[in-house]
Amino acid sequence: MDASIVLGVVSIALALGLFAMYRRLYSQTRSPFGLALLVFAGAFVAQSALTVASDLSAMPIIPESFVPFLFGIGLCEATGLGAMVWTASR
Repeated sequence: MDASIVLGVVSIALALGLFAMYRRLYSQTRSPFGLALLVFAGAFVAQSALTVASDLSAMPIIPESFVPFLFGIGLCEATGLGAMVWTASR
């Protein structure tokens, strides 16, 4: 469960990086598409933060059999956000 929380924190950092990149893009272009990307990245920040908060609050009641699935979900999310940050930074 601790590894899932660490992955959640990594996802928050990646989503914040994506948000910063899209904020810079929007400030330079003022395009509706840039604003949509900014909202999209903000939703990722909120979702990642809610995931970490729910993992922390529900940790005592989550059965051990669910932990690999939660880790897998966190890993997929962090990988996807990492790919988005890498693509946006090119």
